[in-house]
Amino acid sequence: MNILIRQARVVDPYQQLDAIMDVHIADGNIQAIGAELNIPDAQVIEAKGQILCPNFTDLLSYLRQPGNSQKGTIASETRAAASAGFGTLLPSPDTQPASDSTAVLELVQDRAEQAGYCQVLPIAALTQGLQSTHLSNMLGLNKAGAVAFSNAGYDITDNTVLLRCYEYAATYKLKIFVQARDAALSHGHMHDGILATQLGLNGIPVIAETLAISRHLQMMQHTGVSCHFQQLSSAAGVEMLRQAKAQGLAISADVDLAHLCNTEQQVQGYNSQYHVQPPLRHESDRQALIAGLADGTIDAIVSAHQPHEAAAKQAPFADTATGMAIYDIFMPLLLSLAADTNLSLLQLTAALSKQPRSLLGLDENGLTVGAAANLCLIDPNLSWQLTSTSQQSRGANQCLQNSTLMGRVMLTLQHGKVTWQAHD
Repeated sequence: MNILIRQARVVDPYQQLDAIMDVHIADGNIQAIGAELNIPDAQVIEAKGQILCPNFTDLLSYLRQPGNSQKGTIASETRAAASAGFGTLLPSPDTQPASDSTAVLELVQDRAEQAGYCQVLPIAALTQGLQSTHLSNMLGLNKAGAVAFSNAGYDITDNTVLLRCYEYAATYKLKIFVQARDAALSHGHMHDGILATQLGLNGIPVIAETLAISRHLQMMQHTGVSCHFQQLSSAAGVEMLRQAKAQGLAISADVDLAHLCNTEQQVQGYNSQYHVQPPLRHESDRQALIAGLADGTIDAIVSAHQPHEAAAKQAPFADTATGMAIYDIFMPLLLSLAADTNLSLLQLTAALSKQPRSLLGLDENGLTVGAAANLCLIDPNLSWQLTSTSQQSRGANQCLQNSTLMGRVMLTLQHGKVTWQAHD
């Protein structure tokens, strides 16, 4: 491969760089960066008006396999991720069977390698079968490739089991990913507020999140385990983690893009495409999440991509499956977030590349000479329509289906290999 990307807006959070430059890529690596490069025999990509940045690392995605291939496959969903600019994915252990054995981890990694779209670094189940009763073989799973451990959206209600999990993880310096939801308070279907009352839907109060955060923070302080909080949804939750960080606790956190862009108002009309967990909350919560991302309380943005077959969303709202297929609309939503808030492209790309990789201890993937070409090229001005034929994910739960969208990833490279290229 010998490519010259010309006149791109290079956005690199590793260098705090935002400038118009040419980038030469050959032999899988970045060979040169500068103004008006002249590279004979290179394939030239004219990228004026387009954005070139490190490809993204997703700390939460649902690839569905093994067990739910009617919703998506590792091949289909890693391809969809590449089309959204992602190069590295951390899939949830919430599969059937759960990712609690070396056999399942090996299957996931083998199929991802065969597909060839993204690097997949599995998150393993914290408890056997995600049943919250017995510890998984955490050390063995770590040796088999698990980079972190999570009980997904299943609350471990037994404090003794949770304590033993955290003590074991702390002993072997294993990272824990936490989706902070109190099980007893999370049986509703949307944010607990006036709108839920008007729609006659059971609400999920903010305390379902904050009570769980408090519990996990105390367990973390007691054991010294390294914790990463996933999918924050409330202003109160953000403030709790802000205070914990100010006290010196070594924690990190993420938020999914849907919660940065949407509120409970999207549920009007019982729109099941916005039935997600944790629920979309009030506009004040959305603004607090944006502020938390801006001030560093929240470290990363995740997709929480969760594809479903059409039937899963075709029922009364309360009976539909939770989750949103988001890879196909990820870039338009991200660009709209940049346009509508004070968050800069440098901040947003940092939250999708530099910061998630840093908290996992992964190699940097910035745009420097000699570095592997792990990049994505984005056209922010391209107008296109999302249809069942243009979407890449197998998920039928597309909240913006048949909408005209602005902005698209044109090219994704992973170690210099083209994993996605859009065709006008």
